[in-house]
Amino acid sequence: MTELEKEIEYTLYQLMELEIEEEIVQMGQVFAKLLTSVQVAQLIDYKLDVLVDPIECLPETRVLLESLIEVKGRFKRRRKLLTHRDILKVWLRKNATFKSEFLPRMF
Repeated sequence: MTELEKEIEYTLYQLMELEIEEEIVQMGQVFAKLLTSVQVAQLIDYKLDVLVDPIECLPETRVLLESLIEVKGRFKRRRKLLTHRDILKVWLRKNATFKSEFLPRMF
């Protein structure tokens, strides 16, 4: 789990930099690779349903899983197609580092 946590943290910083550079396509590719790793760790399934209790996970993993749960709930009510970009937006907004360090640099 600590390896996955490190991968999530590394990917988070990578995605923040790509967000600033507005590299949307590359962001989606990097995030898709991360979701694959999370699925291999059996924390989510192929439908992006969370299979574990996020509270039992390490901090960055917990935030990612909580973001998935939140986004899936929103889109189920609206009957819209869920995209990586939608998950990414919620995950970045929930992250304290993104809000305090990267978001101010974007404006």
